[in-house]
Amino acid sequence: MECLKFDLFSPCATFKTSFSLKGIETYPLPPYSTIIGLLYTALGRKWEGEEFSVSVQGNYEAIFRDYIRFRKYNRKDKELQVLPLEVPRLYNLQCVVHVLAEEKLIEEFKDALQKPKAYLFLGGGEYPVLIKNPRKVEVKEEEVELEIKRSAFVPEDKICFFDQTGIPFRLPSFYEEGEEKIYRWEQVYFLPKFSIVEGRLLVDREGDVVWV
Repeated sequence: MECLKFDLFSPCATFKTSFSLKGIETYPLPPYSTIIGLLYTALGRKWEGEEFSVSVQGNYEAIFRDYIRFRKYNRKDKELQVLPLEVPRLYNLQCVVHVLAEEKLIEEFKDALQKPKAYLFLGGGEYPVLIKNPRKVEVKEEEVELEIKRSAFVPEDKICFFDQTGIPFRLPSFYEEGEEKIYRWEQVYFLPKFSIVEGRLLVDREGDVVWV
C-alpha cells in the first residue's frame, strides 16, 4: 500500500498540552490534532468526517524558555493584572509525517501541501512552518531490528516492539464540534531517538518506520 509522507520544519514551536493550567507545558512533537489541522488548513476547508491515520516522528535541537505577557482579570479587586508567563519553545523542529488514507484523500493532501490555500503555521500561529517534499511512498510490513533515528509518538498497541520505557501521553486527534470542541484522545508513548525496536512493523521504502 501507499501513504503520504512529508518533511516538516519550524524554527520554533510550542504545542501546549491540554492540561496546562497556571503554566504552559509543551508536547515534545506536534500532536495528531495539530497535523490534522495543518492538512485541512492547506486544503482550505474543514474536516468532514474522513478517517485516516497519522504517524509523527522528529527531533529538535534544544528547548528554551521564553516569556510572554499574560493578562489576568482579578474579579475580586476588579483589576486587570499583567504577569510574565514562561513558555517552553522547541528550537529547530524537524519532523517526518506519514498519513495513511484512501488514495483520493492522499492525492488531495499532497496537492494541498504543494499549493496550500493559506499560510501554514505551527505552535499557536506564531512561527511559519516549511513543508518539504510531500510524496507518496510504498509501505509494507517487515521484520525489523533497528535503532530509530528520530523520536516518535508510538501507539499503545506497539509498545511490545521496544524494551525501553516510553513516556505515556494522551494526544488529541479528531474532534466533534458543537457548543465546544470534543476531542478524541489517543493513548501513545513518546519513544526517544536511538531506541532499539524489533518485530514486524510497517516500514516505508525509504527505511522509516510508520508508527500507526
